[in-house]
Amino acid sequence: MSDDLKLTDTFRKIFLAGVGAVALGAEKSKAAIDSLVEKGELTVEQGKVLNQELKHKVDDAVADAMAKAKEKTAAKADSEKPSAAPNGDDFSEMLNSLTPEQLAALKEQLAAKDTSADKTSAEKSAAAETPDD
Repeated sequence: MSDDLKLTDTFRKIFLAGVGAVALGAEKSKAAIDSLVEKGELTVEQGKVLNQELKHKVDDAVADAMAKAKEKTAAKADSEKPSAAPNGDDFSEMLNSLTPEQLAALKEQLAAKDTSADKTSAEKSAAAETPDD
């Protein structure tokens, strides 16, 4: 019987050692899991903060781009507006600022315009003089 007691006692010790190992493993794994969760939560919080910063930077960049686009559009619209008719002083200044080549080209354009205006008025007078049948 003594052998049975030793055998039973040995099995009992082995069983308790196994239960202890499982309990110890569970405690260690719980501590490790808690540590990982804590680090994960910190990482998630840092990610949220970085995401918010990035979002603000993108919003600022979009606002700047929109403002620049509006400025360019406004500048383009201003440059396309017809200028007011020059007064006598402005016209004289413009003529004085022309190079000889530009002045010659302007004279040619004025002569061509006078010739076409004369032809048009001659055609109108000829049409007025012919009787309609």
